[in-house]
Amino acid sequence: MSLSVTGYMKQYYRGNVFGATSNGRAGYGPKNLLSADMKAIRRAVKDLGGYDYEEGEGSELMNKVQAFVDTYNHYVDSAKGIDDPDMKRYLTKLKKLTKENADEFSEIGITIQSSGKLKVDKKALQDTGRYQVSKLFAKDAEFSQQADLWMKRTDHMVMRKNLTATKQEPSKKTENRQAADPQALGMDAQLAQQLGLALSGNQIDYSV
Repeated sequence: MSLSVTGYMKQYYRGNVFGATSNGRAGYGPKNLLSADMKAIRRAVKDLGGYDYEEGEGSELMNKVQAFVDTYNHYVDSAKGIDDPDMKRYLTKLKKLTKENADEFSEIGITIQSSGKLKVDKKALQDTGRYQVSKLFAKDAEFSQQADLWMKRTDHMVMRKNLTATKQEPSKKTENRQAADPQALGMDAQLAQQLGLALSGNQIDYSV
């Protein structure tokens, strides 16, 4: 069954669903996002590798490709935010691999921007034959295999150097926004505030 792009993003970011959307990512720093993005790219590549390029639904393939592009772009953002020379080197390797396959990406409507991110021309992708897509993403395709290999190596390096956060903590920006806006606090925090005021003798409306 074909899912929407959002549906595939949630699949690729399972366990780290905050990384799947711009709003969710806004509350976390690069170290929180990096691990989630690496896992998402590998899942996206594996998912495209397992697609049936002869019998599969066209809409399914389009949405999977768009979701891959979104995870790739997320990874570029988080990797750039890590101040480490090895991280920069590994990101450069992945970008180089992508550029080496620029012609194949262009054939299916994907261009490589100066930032290193990818951009999809949806109309061009829709008009693309499945064979052209398979040249990049089939299980035995060079790009698919090499991309997975580089993500494995990157993951090992990141773990070795402990470049990810030990727990998922909101960024300072989010904490400041929550402190300034009581509506941004969680329900437990709101109830705690209400209880504190009740104990101090103030009257509170407990309706929610």
